[in-house]
Amino acid sequence: MALTAISLLCFTALLCFPALGLPADSGKLEEVPVRVTVVNDFTNEQLSFSTTVIQEGLMFGVLNKLMESNADFKFSYTIHHTFGIYLESVNGLAGSDEDQTYWELFSEKSGVVSRLEVGIGCYQVEKDENLILRFTTWATKK
Repeated sequence: MALTAISLLCFTALLCFPALGLPADSGKLEEVPVRVTVVNDFTNEQLSFSTTVIQEGLMFGVLNKLMESNADFKFSYTIHHTFGIYLESVNGLAGSDEDQTYWELFSEKSGVVSRLEVGIGCYQVEKDENLILRFTTWATKK
């Protein structure tokens, strides 16, 4: 009972601050431009797509919006109970345990490319960022 009363008091106190936890200018979230580049290490093919995302939006949202607006881009994903949303395929090309292939995620900001440490369901995209989806292998090259 005491826990319920404390929870109710905390909730009531927070009603005075409706924007608590949101960005300072959350009422003015804008669409920002981003690029998605698809790279296939095996064929040396590279495709680039432009779209927009709501400021501080997730990579998952970028990929969904791009798929809805561009017939040349498709992706699929699975939801892992521990790790969340996992990029499975891009334009019909899926990673394979047998072939030791997967989609590696990178970000390019101001000419600096870095490997992402989180997946498409967690990564927050920034304005003018280039999201790189690279189809590659984890096999040791001989």
